[in-house]
Amino acid sequence: MAPGQKQPSTILIVDDDPSALLVSTKPLRDAGYTVLQAPGSAEALKLYAEHPSPIHLVIADVFLPPPGFQLSVDRNPYPRVNGLDMVERLLQDKREIRVLLVSSSPSSELQNRGLVRAGLPFLKKPFTSETLLSLVREVLAGPPAAPDQKNATRPGNGDVEWVD
Repeated sequence: MAPGQKQPSTILIVDDDPSALLVSTKPLRDAGYTVLQAPGSAEALKLYAEHPSPIHLVIADVFLPPPGFQLSVDRNPYPRVNGLDMVERLLQDKREIRVLLVSSSPSSELQNRGLVRAGLPFLKKPFTSETLLSLVREVLAGPPAAPDQKNATRPGNGDVEWVD
């Protein structure tokens, strides 16, 4: 890297669908971003905690628990949770991250079910490479996401985890 040249932003894409990972990763890498992938929330939380350099943006599918998940009440530090819960865990740890939630379901339906919230950018699948790149640039240029204070006190939060 030449002196004065800016390090590319690092983006973590979390999706249990391999084709969705590919469709999102290729245009971002082609645009010069460093892209990391995780097939689920447990892998993403571990990767985020252990990655040696900052991760600037997390793009997370809302529906992450894969088929065959199990109910567990243990305190696994890297549990399987849905996309919003994974993001909230990162934000509650006082991490300065930018977030983009994605799903094939309409955002209004997801908001009614408590799976997305106001203040977090949302992208509906399917999307074009141009739409993804435009929104990624916009989110990276904006302020970091803030934790949802209501989520921190939600009954049952942290008591039951979805894990593999």
